Parts: sequence; structure tokens; C-alpha cells
Amino acid sequence: MTGWQLSLVAFAALLPAAACRSGAPAMRKQTRLLMDTYVTIQALGRAPATDSAIVAAFTRLEDIDREFNHLDSTSPVYAFNIRNVPLTDPELVAVVRAAVAVSEASGGSFDITVEPLVRLWGFYGDHPAVPAQRQIDSCLKLVGYRNLVVESGRVTKRNPETKIDLGGIAKGYALDEAARVLRAGGIQSALIDIGGDILAVGRKGNKKWRIGVRDPRGEDVVAVVPAEDVAAVTSGDYERFFFGPDSVRYCHIIDPATGRPAHGVASATVLMRDPLTAQGWSKVLFIRGKDALPLIEQAGGIEALLVTDKHEVISSAGWPK
Repeated sequence: MTGWQLSLVAFAALLPAAACRSGAPAMRKQTRLLMDTYVTIQALGRAPATDSAIVAAFTRLEDIDREFNHLDSTSPVYAFNIRNVPLTDPELVAVVRAAVAVSEASGGSFDITVEPLVRLWGFYGDHPAVPAQRQIDSCLKLVGYRNLVVESGRVTKRNPETKIDLGGIAKGYALDEAARVLRAGGIQSALIDIGGDILAVGRKGNKKWRIGVRDPRGEDVVAVVPAEDVAAVTSGDYERFFFGPDSVRYCHIIDPATGRPAHGVASATVLMRDPLTAQGWSKVLFIRGKDALPLIEQAGGIEALLVTDKHEVISSAGWPK
């Protein structure tokens, strides 16, 4: 199984060193290991205020990482999964509500209750493998977003065996929160990159940021997008995968309808102002491929670029040319 790879590439040239010496705004940049990936925040501003804003954003990301991690025995999500303790934290409830909204709009193609299936396929460990069909069928009985009840400011479940994994949407929320903290610190120009999922805040000086969509089967890019106050989020089959005895590539993105890893698409990139919802829709597009394009047109405010496993590139009508 591979380690992490970046699915999107941010092109951001640093300002001349003379700007730093003069006290004029300059590009400040920090990288840390968080959420099982590398997180980079770069922001345009004066030191030390800009550095302090970046540190504050990382602190917020650390809080989200702890709270949303269903594998951490101290997190409320773990308590929800294992001990059926209702989720009452407002931000967790809001994220689950957003996830359920994408589930409903996509006919269940995105579903945070696939946790038992991801576990069955071994993607939470170091030795993933193809399970027996009877095991898949047994897990499918526990899966379904309609098992979740979101009301009165809390989340409960109809089936006590249902478990959730917010990893398919939490990075989108983290991008939004990091941007909020940066703006609160006076930053108007920044680029936040969480493992290749990117949010552009404002412009890079007087120009738009440029984000490259990476070739899922190589080191080149298949598209370059000008970005301003927009998220570019990608789901791909090259981040976590293994080859089965049948020489088929099995990735960690599970189709909740079949209980098996999705096939046919190598990467799906979504452009949207709301990074939280964008991450959910990137999973829908990865699972359903070009059949999901009419859905995003109905939803509105979403553009998408698909790269199939045959290296065909397909885009929505409004994707930047």
C-alpha cells in the first residue's frame, strides 16, 4: 500500500527577499504533519503577525484532528461508535448534517457510515486484503446514512452497530476553519494545503493563485486552475490502495451500494467555494464517475474534473478552460 501523495499542486512563487528585509508583506510558509498527511499553510503578510496567524491556524487544525478522529479513544466520534454516546458538540453535529445532505443529494453515493466496510477491507491497518463476499454482505447491513438521526442539536443512530468515519469530509471542514482563523488574524491572502486538498484565500498579491491538478498516474499535471476564494478538493485511487491476487487495484474509497472499492475513476477534483461540501462531492464523483455530472449541475456552484483509469479527462461544462 502506498503512503500519501499530493493530488493537487499549488504554484506559489515567493516574493523577492528584498521585500522581507524592507518589512513589506512577504510570503510566509509553514508545514506540519497532521491528519496523517502533510499540511502546508502559506500566507502573504508581515512578520511576526503573519507567522502568529499561521500558528493559530495549525492549533485549530490540531484540535479538529483530535476531535474528529474515530480511531482515537478519547474522541467523541469514538465514543459514538463504540459506546453509542450521542454526538452533541455543535461542530460535529454540523459536519454530520452536511455529510447527510450530500448523501441525500447523491442518492447515498457518499456515506459516512461505511466505517465497517473500510475496516473489513483492512484500510485502517497495514495489511489490506480482499474479504469474502459473505463478510461484505454482513457489513452492508450496518451501512446506511438513514441509520443516523440528526435532530435537536445532536446525532444518534437507529442501529447501535452503525459506525461513522468522518475522514471523507473532515479535511474540508478543517480547510474552512483554518481559513477562518487566518482571516481573524488579519490575513487576506493565503493558500492552505491539507494533503493535496487546497483552499485559496483571496489572491496571491494582485494575481489569482494557480492550482495544478496532478496526473493520478504520473508526476505531471492534467490541468492548471486560477483560484480565488475557492477550494480544489480531490479524491483518488492512488493515496491508499493495494493490488489484489487478481492484479486489480483496490482503493480505500468504498462504494456504499456494493461494499467494494470504487473502480473506473482514478481521480475526481471538485472546485467549490465550500470546502466541506466539496470533499463530500469529490467522493460522489469518484464513485459514480461521469454519471454524477448531472447531479452537480443540479446542486449548483460545483465544477468537476475526472480522470478515468483509462486516462480519459472529463470535465463539467463550467470547468475553467
